[in-house]
Amino acid sequence: MENFEKKFEFDEAAIQLFKALEKENSQVKDCLIRSYKGLPVSLQMKEDSYNYFITHSIISLAIMANPGSSIITEILYDGLPSPSSLDNFILQSKSGKAIKSRLIAIEKEFPRIIEDYRNRNRGEVLIGNLGSGPGRDIINVLSTNYRNVSNVRAVNIDKDLVALRRGRRMAIVKGVDHLIDFVEGNFLKYKPNQKFDIILLVGILCPLKIEACINLLKVTRKLLKKEGCLLVSNVSKRMLEKDPFTYFLMSQVGNWKLVFKTEEELKQIYKKAGYNWKEYFTDSYGFHIIGVGSPRFYF
Repeated sequence: MENFEKKFEFDEAAIQLFKALEKENSQVKDCLIRSYKGLPVSLQMKEDSYNYFITHSIISLAIMANPGSSIITEILYDGLPSPSSLDNFILQSKSGKAIKSRLIAIEKEFPRIIEDYRNRNRGEVLIGNLGSGPGRDIINVLSTNYRNVSNVRAVNIDKDLVALRRGRRMAIVKGVDHLIDFVEGNFLKYKPNQKFDIILLVGILCPLKIEACINLLKVTRKLLKKEGCLLVSNVSKRMLEKDPFTYFLMSQVGNWKLVFKTEEELKQIYKKAGYNWKEYFTDSYGFHIIGVGSPRFYF
């Protein structure tokens, strides 16, 4: 067996993947390594490898079907009972673990932000979770901290009706379905009866270039109260630096494209979109930056 660690400087998760693929399908292993190193790969080898991913990886299949699907994040949160070698690699990779770490960071920091807003604004808080998927983050925050508090409520908005139905079931199980509304639709076209006190955007900006992010946050500002608070996450360049092979794998297999941004770039997006930047926090890997700000001017 070749010493992959020394020759290619892959991390332990990738090394274990290559060892498994050497036994399962060495051609797929060779295709991945050659592609990653920028070496020529035949179309037949690419097609055979692509088919292998379709038939041997639930996560890859979900990404191929819809790169933005909440199914992917839900799998990364919960894991799989009997993951294939490909899925096990994604679950054990730094980038895979960072998705769950992002959820943990939001669950830790969000109650502090909610309480700060409650203390300044008579206790009533309406949260808008835009592009929410099932809305596990909000469901967990409310069930842990506000199950018996009637004046902290949320609206999860997403185009995926299946994800919203799952979210509603999760909210019932957690005992907070009375605190959350689930709305099917494009949040950019959403016309609320009441503007939000806090808006949460997780993973929405990640595939967008800076100018598109600015325009999106300008539209989002119309849904937010004058004294409101905006939380936005984006993948940081640290992910690309510390776990380049996982990103290469997902971008090649499922056309999973991300636009990595620094803290300063996210801060400038806030500023140009008309927000005051207050603070930020990250997941434990530093792969996701979650910015916090408020409208600088209003209309």
